[in-house]
Amino acid sequence: MKHDKVSTTESLDKNKVSHTKAISSQDGCVGSVKEMGDPREQTDIAPLEAVMKRIAEGETAALVTITGTSGSAPRGLGSMMAVFADGSITGTVGGGELELFAIRHATKSLEDGRARSLHYDFSGGEHQNVEKACGGTTDFLIQPITRAPQLIIFGAGHVSRALAPMAKACGFAVTVADDRKEYLDPGCFPEGIRFYHGPFAQTAAEIPFDDSTCAVIMTYGHKHDEIVLRACLEKPWRYLGLMGSRSKVAGIKKRVGNSSAAGERFDEVHTPVGLDIGGRTPAEIAVSIIGEILAVKHGRSGGTLKTSH
Repeated sequence: MKHDKVSTTESLDKNKVSHTKAISSQDGCVGSVKEMGDPREQTDIAPLEAVMKRIAEGETAALVTITGTSGSAPRGLGSMMAVFADGSITGTVGGGELELFAIRHATKSLEDGRARSLHYDFSGGEHQNVEKACGGTTDFLIQPITRAPQLIIFGAGHVSRALAPMAKACGFAVTVADDRKEYLDPGCFPEGIRFYHGPFAQTAAEIPFDDSTCAVIMTYGHKHDEIVLRACLEKPWRYLGLMGSRSKVAGIKKRVGNSSAAGERFDEVHTPVGLDIGGRTPAEIAVSIIGEILAVKHGRSGGTLKTSH
């Protein structure tokens, strides 16, 4: 068994302890590990609990974590604060202008979905923080956290059973709805799938949608497809797909899109569903569908990455 060689230097500054380890392994890799922190700083679980609660309720949150300090700073490494869309917080990273600075950037992070690394310097003068002109610095990591995007599959047939695990592996929270209870067999789907059993008109009306929802209609009958489609056209969504032949789609559009509003919304539906990869088996069709969903989710065309030489 190979063992890493470790050399350690240690410094002690009041309550702050820092250990720096230079590591060289037998396979030639070289690196270092810096162990630092203040033993008085205990991990506050309240911000994490608040984030999980808000995410479960369908809200978004940003987690602000102190990743480094120097000199005199009000909170130490690892201190956390949760920030929510309305500006409310749970936990603290030090109060005053320092905390307002973090909150401002955390709310911006929630708006654009991008993480941020921030540096705050207390040495800029008392205007930064009248009561806490500490003279040190604090570094933050801000991470926006949202719940998993939702994919709703109407129909629990062969393609649905192939699509569900792919979507789950891509980070979607998957819901499968069907009026045939025997088809909603947990043994045929991965763990964590949510099932809705009941008439399609009922489930299509009851399942909540929002602007980030993705849904695919693939029931076992044209009549059911049309019922679900009519309900979905009245809801918000990011992606809506309808599986079927071009002739089937033309017939449904003729019946459903008989008003200008419905016709315009129908034109946004991805149908026939999926990318044109030539697949015919349930798994191949599922690949084309999840590929199209991901392309829409990420704002891409779904074309090839190959460039001409």
